[in-house]
Amino acid sequence: MVIHKADVEDVDRLIEVRRQFQETVKGTRGSELFAKAVEGYLRKHLSVGTCVVWLAEDEGKIVSCAMLSLVEELPVLENPSGRVGFLHNVYTHPHYRRQGLAQQMVVKCLQSAKEWGAGRVCLGATKQGRRLYEKLGFNFRKDEMQLDFPLD
Repeated sequence: MVIHKADVEDVDRLIEVRRQFQETVKGTRGSELFAKAVEGYLRKHLSVGTCVVWLAEDEGKIVSCAMLSLVEELPVLENPSGRVGFLHNVYTHPHYRRQGLAQQMVVKCLQSAKEWGAGRVCLGATKQGRRLYEKLGFNFRKDEMQLDFPLD
């Protein structure tokens, strides 16, 4: 098993994993237009560092991943940097579940967010993922979960 940060060369495989995630969570793989939009986003944002994707591979196949979008918002008292991470598509192939891979991917994304200077990370959690996120310190707020990093 190899865990590493994705790069632009991984985009086609990442699109397939995202479509698997969509199929699992929403019951649809999405249209080709959806796939092209995801491809454009990943190519642009992976290359400039405003998207970080951590993945686990086994024999060249992505078996787990988590995507982190990094955005700058207007600074607020609770987040003076204005930097926020949005965690997406935490997904593990069914044959590799219950081995801690999702947790490893999320922790890597949280480390990346801290290194970038994010004051918080937000996500929309599925029922299946909520326990993991709570274990890592996320709090439920309205329709999303959030983890605030301490101010220095």
